[in-house]
Amino acid sequence: LTLSILAILYLSFLASLNTYAATDNSEDAKTQQAISAFNEITDLWHDQKFDELYDKFADREKSTISRAKFIKRMTNEKKRLACCWQKAQDIKVKLYSSGKAVVSARLGFEDQSNKVDYVAAELPIYLKDEMWMVKVKDMLTAAPDLPKYKAKKHAKTK
Repeated sequence: LTLSILAILYLSFLASLNTYAATDNSEDAKTQQAISAFNEITDLWHDQKFDELYDKFADREKSTISRAKFIKRMTNEKKRLACCWQKAQDIKVKLYSSGKAVVSARLGFEDQSNKVDYVAAELPIYLKDEMWMVKVKDMLTAAPDLPKYKAKKHAKTK
């Protein structure tokens, strides 16, 4: 009887380890997915594929900035995201919930003289329809030379 109780306790212990490992793997998987999404976003940004980048916005249906206005704004940026290893460094992900993470990184921006300046950025990303996406205002805030994002002011009706 004592041996069977010990066996049951041992099996319960092993089962709890597997549950913990599965949870840990799930967090690791979400972290890797978030990093991949961030890299895809910065690749589109660097390649100036702003039309495709706009599709990565979680709030594009409700956005106060149209696709055309976003593309124009990003195209007129004085500094562009640097290439290759200078584009994003020290990438870290903090998972806040099953649907939100914050990616922090040093983003490299180069001007026309190819001088690279680094900006510390924190970019919240959101899991929507099984894809990690960013919000328009967060994207615009990460860019150093863009006018900061402003919400539309609604006229009061009397």
